[in-house]
Amino acid sequence: MNRRRFAALLGLGGFGVLGGCVDRLPLDDGGTPAKPVSVRVRSYFDERRVVSVDVEGTRAEEGFEDVFHLWPGRVVTQENVLEAGTYHVRVEVDNDMWRAAEWRMYGCPTNTILVDVGKDGVGIAATCRGTDGGSTA
Repeated sequence: MNRRRFAALLGLGGFGVLGGCVDRLPLDDGGTPAKPVSVRVRSYFDERRVVSVDVEGTRAEEGFEDVFHLWPGRVVTQENVLEAGTYHVRVEVDNDMWRAAEWRMYGCPTNTILVDVGKDGVGIAATCRGTDGGSTA
């Protein structure tokens, strides 16, 4: 297949089609995700719950916010949503339970903020911790 036909199949036929649409490629030169930190939320409740997760970074543009509607036993993961760094994590459940913690996420092979909610409370942990132990909460 020639290059022109291959480019047309990819939708690159017109110049400027992707201009401004691609801010950053998902992988950098080393093959690692540009945003290596994920968020995983798990429900241990016996009924459906709404869980709000708000993660704020030290810079204004860093952050993640989402609302999860979780059935019993449900696990939801949002992959590669944050850069490695220091974050303040706040979790709220629709039954007035909440918890906040601060985490330092660095260049570990897996960087995931783990949120577990259930009748015993709200847990916030991570698969990667900073050199000083990670959590300051």
